[in-house]
Formats: sequence, C-alpha cells, structure tokens
Amino acid sequence: MDDQKPDCEQRGLNHEEQPRCVQTECAPIDFALIVGAGWTGRQIAGQMLAHGMRVRLVDQSDRALEASRAWIEAQLGPFFEQGYWPECDWREISERLELVREDPDESLFVPGIVLECVPEQVALKRRVLKRYSEKYGEQTIIASNSSYFVPSTFSKHLRFPERYAHFHFHVPIWIATLVDVATAPESSQATVDRLIALADRIGQTPLVQRVENTGYVFNWMLKSLLQSALQLVNKGVSNPADIDTAWKKATGMPVGPFGIMDQIGLDIIFQTMSHARFVEGDDVWAPLLALLQPLVDQGKLGVKTGSGFFEYGNPVHWQAQVPPGIGEKKVP
Repeated sequence: MDDQKPDCEQRGLNHEEQPRCVQTECAPIDFALIVGAGWTGRQIAGQMLAHGMRVRLVDQSDRALEASRAWIEAQLGPFFEQGYWPECDWREISERLELVREDPDESLFVPGIVLECVPEQVALKRRVLKRYSEKYGEQTIIASNSSYFVPSTFSKHLRFPERYAHFHFHVPIWIATLVDVATAPESSQATVDRLIALADRIGQTPLVQRVENTGYVFNWMLKSLLQSALQLVNKGVSNPADIDTAWKKATGMPVGPFGIMDQIGLDIIFQTMSHARFVEGDDVWAPLLALLQPLVDQGKLGVKTGSGFFEYGNPVHWQAQVPPGIGEKKVP
C-alpha cells in the first residue's frame, strides 16, 4: 500500500524540499501523525489502524505509549466480533504503527494529517500546532481534536492556515462514530474535502460546521446535561448512581450523564468546565468544579483509569468486554 502513496507523502520532512503539490494529487490520507497517546489519542489511532492506515503516535510518556499499544492489541478480536472494526491481524497492524517520544527529523513518509490530541490547555495546544505547522509543508493538514476551543483560536498562529481545521472525535470513538469537521475562517474547501474523505474511510460520520461555536453541536448540548446533573448532586437532591438510573430508564439510553463524564475523562471535563468558568463566571461553575476536584486529584479519571464516579476494573479490557453503561458500579 505504501508504494501507492502520492509522491508528496514519500519525500523527506524538510518542507523547503517538498513539492507544492496540488490538493487533488495529494487528497488521499494514508498516514496520520497523532500527537498525544492519551485515552482519546489511542482510540483514534486504533480506529485508523483498523481501517488500513499508517499511524505515528507521539507522546513523551513511555507509559502512555505502551498503554496505547496494549489497548489497541486487546481490542482487535473483541471489536471485530462486535462488528465495530474489520478483522485485523496484530502483526500486520504493528508494522503500520510507530510509537515514538519525538517525531523524527527524517522519515520515509510525510503525514497527510497531523492531529493534535494533547490536554485541553490553550497554550499547550497552540505550541504543538505551531511547531508542526512549521515543520510540515502545505500538503499536510494540521488539525486539532479540541473539544472546546474554536478553530480561530489557533489558526492565526499557524503557517498555511488554509490547511487547518478541527477534527474532533466523540468517545467511545468506535460506537459514537461522529467527528466534527469545524473550519477556521482561513480553511480551504480542499482541506474540508480531505477531512470528510478521511472520516468516511475510518467509519466515522463527518459533521461539517462553518460557523464557529464552542463545543460544536453535540458538546454544546451535552454541556447543559452535565451541568444539570452536577447541580443535582451539589444541591443534595440526588447522587450520581440514581441520576444515571433516572436518565437511562427515562430515555432508554445505555449510559447516563455521570457515565458519560467517566467515558470522556474527568480530567478533560474538569479542564473544559474550567474554561467555561473563566468565560461565564464562578457562580455557576465553581461549586461544580469542587465536586470534580477530589476525583481528579486522586487520579480517578473514569474508564481510562478504571474508576471515576463509578468503578470499571482494568481499563485495558473494560471497553472491549462490556458495552457502554453496563458494568458500572458505584464507588464506595
């Protein structure tokens, strides 16, 4: 498959030496560089690998890289049996997966996309995006998986901003199968078209948004649900287990608001609500953040650590063996 890649994806990494290839010649994205091997980054990597792509996963933590490798390998059989992923052989997939602490200065391939999946901190994201926009030529899409910030927050700092957009996944990725393609004012139609094609290739439904909105579509609605659920606990009206039971029984959904927060990651929820607090003030968000703070401080971040509002067991195997919303146990 590699010898069929466009020439512009097989050249060295020095952008001054790369051809200024037209988008129609470079449209297929076969190789993705993902920055950040956290809970979402490894899911995206697994989804892409299962659909035939080459992936370079970059993270300065050896532990995060090894956890990503173990998680992806553990899901191959169960996700095929459950119909989420095509049948995959780990030996073949491992040949298309690179796990590195630093993106190498020289490589046989140039990525078709660099996708940033670092924590939801504006300075960190800006630094990562700027670095890779300066490293790679204009044929490489630079994208963020940010769940909160709008694209124009970063596009004005980047080289070739027309190839920048947000490519935001929803966890669990293999079940939600929705990706937000959100444009910056400078984003080109060619960039949007390539991202739509990439989403289709990896089994995701692209939702294109040209009007900037914090949280895109689903997360904008989800914010109200999660805020209401936390307020019920803060007021002493109910507890997480009963609130989730009420939601699941009344809606027929398999998971409630506290289970959703556990799936997303309580550290991400905390970061996102902290940004909302900065914009909207302390009155609403300070008491809700106070409910999350003890769990975050204890490293109980949800499914990815084995416990959050509920207990989940081994984070490597839980998602493969148990559908979302099943197996949740109230934390003592």
